[in-house]
Amino acid sequence: MSFDKAIHRIAIVGTGVIGASWAAQYLARGFDVIATDPAPNAEASLRQYIDEAWPALEKIGLSPGASRERLTFTANMKEALSQADFVQENGPERPDFKIKLFADMDAATPADSIIASSSSGITPSVMQSRCKHPERILIGHPFNPPHVIPLVEVVGGTKTSPEAIQRAIAFYAAIGKKPIHLHKELPGHVGNRLQAALYKEIMYLIQQGVLSVSDADDAVSYGAGLRWGVMGPSLQWHLGGGPGGIKHFMEHLMPGLEVIIKSLGTPEITDELKQTIVDGVSQIAGNASVDQLAQRENEELLGLIKLRTTTGLASGASKRAPTTKSGAAVNGKESERVFFLDLSGGRIESVNPDGSDRQVILDGLNRMPDGIEVDVEAGHIYWTNMGDPSKNDGSIERVDLDGTNRKTIVPPGATFTPKQLKLDKQGGKIYWSDREGMRVMRANLNGSEIETLVDTSEGDARPGRDATKWCVGIAVDHDGSKVYWTQKGGDNASEGRIFRASLEIPKGESPAKRTDIERLFDKLPEPIDLDLDLRKRTIYWTDRGNPPKGNTVSRAPMDQAGQRPKILISDLMEGIGLSLDLKGDRMFFADLGGSVYCAKLDGSEKKALVFAGGNLTGVAYVDFAQA
Repeated sequence: MSFDKAIHRIAIVGTGVIGASWAAQYLARGFDVIATDPAPNAEASLRQYIDEAWPALEKIGLSPGASRERLTFTANMKEALSQADFVQENGPERPDFKIKLFADMDAATPADSIIASSSSGITPSVMQSRCKHPERILIGHPFNPPHVIPLVEVVGGTKTSPEAIQRAIAFYAAIGKKPIHLHKELPGHVGNRLQAALYKEIMYLIQQGVLSVSDADDAVSYGAGLRWGVMGPSLQWHLGGGPGGIKHFMEHLMPGLEVIIKSLGTPEITDELKQTIVDGVSQIAGNASVDQLAQRENEELLGLIKLRTTTGLASGASKRAPTTKSGAAVNGKESERVFFLDLSGGRIESVNPDGSDRQVILDGLNRMPDGIEVDVEAGHIYWTNMGDPSKNDGSIERVDLDGTNRKTIVPPGATFTPKQLKLDKQGGKIYWSDREGMRVMRANLNGSEIETLVDTSEGDARPGRDATKWCVGIAVDHDGSKVYWTQKGGDNASEGRIFRASLEIPKGESPAKRTDIERLFDKLPEPIDLDLDLRKRTIYWTDRGNPPKGNTVSRAPMDQAGQRPKILISDLMEGIGLSLDLKGDRMFFADLGGSVYCAKLDGSEKKALVFAGGNLTGVAYVDFAQA
């Protein structure tokens, strides 16, 4: 069974606190959500929760199409599941109840749709035990509240398909979550066990009279807890090892930590200990209610999450990058910048190649920006707007490097869904791929003389429905008089191809009937953006689709059609933008999961410049000193 179909409609089963929070999260990411719960007043409570959560989601950033109006409710579970592309279950934590519930959900849900449970204590093997399609049953356990906390623990049961697990991980990452894969089932999963391990020692220290409840909380929240909000404990020990890092720590400092580990105690859970903790928590909370404390916590968490998004602070990335709109990004001392598009935030941003000095150049891009190019000599940034893929309203815009003088150069109606963009300064042209328009197109740099070079529609009406005809990435070799483009193919269908043709249509031929088109590569997962190393005659591209071949950056000789590509980078979260720095032996690439990366051209030394920064699409590297 394949689980690679597009996900548009989410079913929420159980609309308590966790289910309602999940519903809010999915609505904020632009999905249609149908919720079901048999409890009285469930719909009213759900809608109230979403209304109260919406301001926080607006602070995080809404995706295109996000709307509370896309929520529907029914008490009939079969109706809710009948057309669901993905199910998030949040029912009571009782094994007998879960077993029956999952058997019923399995019978009502399309066989190629994944059913994920938010369960924190019951393993997926138990829940799938009476299902006819157990291969699509898995755990997608969030931390509460799911619409705020990014972590999701994904684990399958004994009968769960690896493809279903990978699809769920990719899906959660694409909506801004931070999924982790548990390779084995165990009660409580990982996050709760880590919390329990820490609280075990806290209770022991309280029982031994070492600390009060208040001081124990402060020891965590004002000590290690602050660090853990930035990077995990293993990376913290790496820092603790000084210049020698984690190797020095393991060799020289671990013996001391081992003594502490062996001294950790196990408390005796007595009524007296429980009352001591109750009294201590009551003293800390004061007059604040549980709801008031939760609201305060969420507000501070939003601040931390926003800080991590704007600075790139996260595990493996600790660069400072303030997001302030300023022309200093291109007019100051730095000669190199990496420009990228934030689709979810509607922004053009830039950052230094080391990840520092992140800045917003322009916001208010609300038509799904995708491809970006920079003309340093003219002082312009160009970008494409996909618009509504079902309508003929895509466009291309231009703005000055400091974010001023915004101008539409290719108006809505001239192209359906423009994707990647490339400038040919020598030829005075701008080239782009038109996805649903099924075309390769170009125009003058001012947007005049729009023309179609390649028409892949084979007579199909636009917007095209056949993804094998969708043109997405593009690259131009002016001196060689060639244009290169990708045709994506269906989701995870291995139908992707890369083509090239002459910059000029052969005499007597048309865009739809060209004899000079060469197919260079086929059977690719989902090739997206392209870039060329003309010195070494090598073509690079990003690829979406399922691992191991998908969510990658690959390269291959551009004059040896059919040669097997070499995968350079793996484990992207929906790879999109790509830009080469040939002089610096580097490439920069972005993924829809929210990261911008840098790596050597051979794929080594990969590092994140921007982490969890929204839904990122196009990327462009510029060296102003070489312009």
